[in-house]
Amino acid sequence: MQDDLATLIRKTADQVRARDFAWAVGISAGIALIMVASREVVWWLPAAGFVAFLGALAVRYRFSSGRVWAEPVQRVVEAEFTAQEAELSSLRLARGVAQALPEPLFIVTADGVIELANPAAEEFIGASAVEGRHLAVALRAPTVFDAAEDVARTKKAQSVEFATTSGVERTCRAFIAPLEEASGDGRVLIFIHDLTTERRLEQMRADFIASASHELRTPLASLIGFIETLRGPAKTDEEARERFLDIMQGQAERMQRLVADLMSLSRIELNEHVPPSKTVDLNEIARDCIESFGPILEQLGAIVDFECDESGSFEMLGERDEIFQAIQNLIDNAIKYGGEPALVKVRVGRGAAPSLAGDGEISQRAGDSAGQVAARRMTDVDDLLYVQIRDFGPGIERPDLPRLTERFYRVNVERSRKRGGTGLGLAIVKHIVNRHKGGLQIESRLAAGTAFTCYFKALKPRATEPAAA
Repeated sequence: MQDDLATLIRKTADQVRARDFAWAVGISAGIALIMVASREVVWWLPAAGFVAFLGALAVRYRFSSGRVWAEPVQRVVEAEFTAQEAELSSLRLARGVAQALPEPLFIVTADGVIELANPAAEEFIGASAVEGRHLAVALRAPTVFDAAEDVARTKKAQSVEFATTSGVERTCRAFIAPLEEASGDGRVLIFIHDLTTERRLEQMRADFIASASHELRTPLASLIGFIETLRGPAKTDEEARERFLDIMQGQAERMQRLVADLMSLSRIELNEHVPPSKTVDLNEIARDCIESFGPILEQLGAIVDFECDESGSFEMLGERDEIFQAIQNLIDNAIKYGGEPALVKVRVGRGAAPSLAGDGEISQRAGDSAGQVAARRMTDVDDLLYVQIRDFGPGIERPDLPRLTERFYRVNVERSRKRGGTGLGLAIVKHIVNRHKGGLQIESRLAAGTAFTCYFKALKPRATEPAAA
């Protein structure tokens, strides 16, 4: 571009010189004619002077090129281009730094329009190509938008905390500062720091202490009582000692299971706001989980029937161990409460799972339906995967269904404890499904059993059949 500009300047200079040359020739010729016409001089003398004048002009213009005319202007233009290039380099560097930041960053105009959003910001709000959209629509955090307007007006930085409620709740702090104060264009920078992990650690610590102190109180008191009895009245009673030791072992194992479930639930809750990024196969996980129950099924005489509704891909984004644990907990529940011996049906498929009300009988439901999960994930119902675990036990009363996923909630406390339940299995399932941005639906029919269905978004959409020719 600079070369083109220099050429243009030289051409313009050549045109100016040609015009000046024409004027000089015309004026000189006129003077020569006047001198000849006055007859005061010899005619050839003005002619010779005119020819000499033309030669001098030609030599002068020949060695005075347009480059000399262009050099001052070109130096100014080059300096301007250098300054612009330095500014562009700074802007590219600043944008590159923003793109590399692991935390969400927005640059917003005075009107609230997003001018820049780095990849972390797009991931944070769960949308792409947000530049050009209004901040209030993209972020949906009124306190942040109000603070951004205030910063654009007052030119004073602010820091506000806010919570996002889409899917899993996240607690964040936004730092908002003005940009280019001298220009007065009102642009602001919004930097968001996710405080969810810190808040969850605090809450997890408090919940763990409260839960452990509440649930461990009874078995610990029982153990202390048996120990005192064995040291006192039953010190020499062999039969009582064996019986008490068996009970103590059972209580200790129950506490061990309780602590293990509490730790597992705490780990899942801690990372619940972090979406999984690995590719797993739901069908394969369900099969592996059923195989792991082989010895237990043989011992109890229970039956687990597996069915896959269709062939094709059952891939999804998920953590294999967590999905395995969710299915394992649901199958374990079905074996415990599905009758003696229990019959459990595990089904994997696409779309909406079969309903217990399919044969015309009325069933009670709680949780997320396939349509609700699809709407939340902005996809079609046919592009959902599900794993359904159904038992054929006595069923669950309607008032109990919504509370099944609460910590330590049991429909029948005594029966649950006798079967080794801790009251945390379904809570763990719920948080695993939440982390995978899925849905959990519970459906039950008295005297006909209960079905737990976990919905997830498929990684690949359902293949469409080619149209007939």
